[in-house]
Amino acid sequence: MYAFVAPTRPRSVQAKHTVRYKTAIREAFLKYVPDPERLSAPLYGVVYYFHNVKTDTDADNISKPVWDSLEGTAFDDDRSIRWRVAGVFDLTSGGVEVLDVTRVPEAVLADLYEMIDTRDHFIYVEFGRLHTPMYRFGLEEHDDGDQH
Repeated sequence: MYAFVAPTRPRSVQAKHTVRYKTAIREAFLKYVPDPERLSAPLYGVVYYFHNVKTDTDADNISKPVWDSLEGTAFDDDRSIRWRVAGVFDLTSGGVEVLDVTRVPEAVLADLYEMIDTRDHFIYVEFGRLHTPMYRFGLEEHDDGDQH
């Protein structure tokens, strides 16, 4: 599994300055994984956008540009990402303490917490080998059987 945080606001596919954004994403990835082994399909991918200011960014628009940015560095083709999750988290609404960060690499976790306190916008990116149990249904049901 590879994971990293990037101190940037996510861009949509149609956004201006995509070259600069792609460079920023690749540089953030290489900061945490200086000599990456290119992964091959099938892969999963997660992009979470955290913000401390008002935004109208849609979760469905944030992941494609990230995967495009990592093509040729982390994997050969973004079609390798077969299962995707994207989310937008409003830090002004609280609730950070309930995030399950137990599997976030230590160096990334330290930067994640720092960015929560200091940045208006940042993204957390994670990807790795896809395993069929990742395909789940009934996500609203919690492990304790409670439904919320």
